[in-house]
Amino acid sequence: MEAWIVFNPSSNRGRAARRERQLRTALERAGIPYRWMTSQSRGEPIALAREAVRQGARLVVAAGGDGTVGEVVNGIAQALGFQAEAWPTLGILPLGSANDLAANLGLPRSLDQAVRVLKGGIDRPMDVLQVNQWAFVNNAALGMEPRVTLTEKRIRRVHGILRYVLAAFWVLARPQHWRVRMTWDDGAYEGPVTLISVGNWPRTGGVFYPTPHANGFDGRLTFLYGYVPSPVEVLRLLWKAMHPEGRHLAYPLAHEVHATRLEVTCDPPSPMHADGEIRTEAGTRFRFRTWPARLPVRLSEAAP
Repeated sequence: MEAWIVFNPSSNRGRAARRERQLRTALERAGIPYRWMTSQSRGEPIALAREAVRQGARLVVAAGGDGTVGEVVNGIAQALGFQAEAWPTLGILPLGSANDLAANLGLPRSLDQAVRVLKGGIDRPMDVLQVNQWAFVNNAALGMEPRVTLTEKRIRRVHGILRYVLAAFWVLARPQHWRVRMTWDDGAYEGPVTLISVGNWPRTGGVFYPTPHANGFDGRLTFLYGYVPSPVEVLRLLWKAMHPEGRHLAYPLAHEVHATRLEVTCDPPSPMHADGEIRTEAGTRFRFRTWPARLPVRLSEAAP
């Protein structure tokens, strides 16, 4: 099967560009036939993936970070529509700073090993989540988390996971809360929140596990919502959220819920990110839903 490679040289603050030759060499050594498409600007992976699907691609590979993966998935969704069942397989070659989805799926960070998975792995249908018109496959959030994302993208001199941690502390020093109305399959909540995090998988931001029991193969979305009025308590919650077993869920005002849909209205308007990309800086209505087993993803046999 020919691989259509969507390569984002801007991933990991431009460090991915230095690995292009290494990646091409690994693909050629493995004997994988491929077409190469290079993104030149933010958002272009959407257009490249959309065009690949329209030309009949059956294996579309995101070579970049989590944002690149999310944009490739949006390109597939735009080409076919969420209702279509015959989506092409998604491959992942992790070139980002956090590579959360690859980690959640048990994929190797080594390019040589990732290419071997691309050639000899197995395909397993994964859930795709939707918020308003956007698709996402790892994590989306309102409130504090996208504020961290906005801050992280403005930090220039620090790289890798430390950048996310510094951004979280900057936001922590400037707390903000929202009044929300939330409804889901069999429940509702109205009141203040500090954050709402919607996960297909547990890990985001490289070190945080806001939805530790999320599973992208179970046909559901998993969301965390909580109101943490004190900056000191937020700090404690963040520290506990860095543990995969979900220690933060012991906090009495933090709740993890499994559902197939979630609707949120908030005041004041909140930013929203999906797979690490800011999709709005000020929204008031958000509708989340799941599309079960919509996207085949190429995995190693040891994947979850």
